[in-house]
Amino acid sequence: MGSIIKNVKLENMDFQFWNPTRIIFGDGKTNELADDLDLDWQFEGKKRAYVVTDAGVRKAGLLDYLLNALDGSSRQVVGVFDDVAEEAEKNQIYKIATDAKNAEPDFWIALGGGSVMDACKAAAVIASNGGELEDYEGMHLVEKECLPIICIPTTAGTGSEVTWGAVVMDSEEKRKIVLGDYKFTPRLAVLDPEMTKTLPSHLVAATGLDALTHAIGAFVSNDRQDFSSAISIRCIEMVADNLELAYKENADNPDVRSKMLIASTMGGVAFQTALPGADHGIGHSVGALHHIHHGLAVGICNLHVMEYNLQAVPHLYASIARALGVQEVGLSDEATGRLGIERLRELYSRVDIKLTLKEYGFPDSDAMVEELAEHSLNDPCMIFNPADVGRSPEYDRLIKNCIGVQ
Repeated sequence: MGSIIKNVKLENMDFQFWNPTRIIFGDGKTNELADDLDLDWQFEGKKRAYVVTDAGVRKAGLLDYLLNALDGSSRQVVGVFDDVAEEAEKNQIYKIATDAKNAEPDFWIALGGGSVMDACKAAAVIASNGGELEDYEGMHLVEKECLPIICIPTTAGTGSEVTWGAVVMDSEEKRKIVLGDYKFTPRLAVLDPEMTKTLPSHLVAATGLDALTHAIGAFVSNDRQDFSSAISIRCIEMVADNLELAYKENADNPDVRSKMLIASTMGGVAFQTALPGADHGIGHSVGALHHIHHGLAVGICNLHVMEYNLQAVPHLYASIARALGVQEVGLSDEATGRLGIERLRELYSRVDIKLTLKEYGFPDSDAMVEELAEHSLNDPCMIFNPADVGRSPEYDRLIKNCIGVQ
């Protein structure tokens, strides 16, 4: 009998697990990128790089670090877009794609957090396939494989460096466009703890919650299986053990910085195989309807979704509780799961994360409750939620709990 995960009957008898991204980890790996590419058959003959990043990364000096690393090598940077919005914006994607096509690169480099990596992926789709983003909204709709993508994350949260997904904001329509296809999965992920050293503490917390939510969502997903579950549970342990230290000591503690970066990537591997449910379904809608950081949105929603889902899969939430450090024995799975939720609340408090969306400025009007409830049910993640979702008094109560409506 497993001590963390119970030896229950297999529930998913038809799945595949595929992670084509090569992952390299270590301090200074960005500086060694050119030499590494010389040994990577995937980039043989590919010399012209187009770099996508944002203003914060540029200001922190990380873009210069990358450019200096490639300077004098056989790899030439033929273009840079360094102004990706905090949430990857639909209109920017077309601008990046057009600029990149004019530069004629033969591979891409995304240097930044989740928005930068998603913007790079989406732009690569448009540059290779043409058309509109909506043409590829959904799963497996990209016709032509994109030019190879290298991702160098500067945050420890999204896991986008290893996933076949990209989320883009359509501000005019107040919704997020979700693309999913193996044809733009990154070929190489460079996990360099030096690149997350300058991350501000509030973003350490917010992006860490994103990684944690990915792992929890994947672990209870209707699409879960043991490959993703094993990776998820270790990610949960690593974030639980290291997030508070990273929040307080990120710049000066390379050990926790490294662990959070690895955990983030593990969360990405897990959730691309077992997609999360209502935590992301509601969280995506929160970000589309009102400007709240994605990690905060899904992290806050996750707390309340866990309570909503608890009775559907109590044995899974009991396993999560044990990964979070709950050691009480002799309790029911549901009671153990509730202790896990309480552990998370305590962790949020220690990294100064509030427990409702209202506390971050999200409107708490009756009209917004209605809009968020309706909007969220259209998100594709909802089909992976272990408890039934649909307009009901219980679901409306979940939405109110996320917002903080009494």
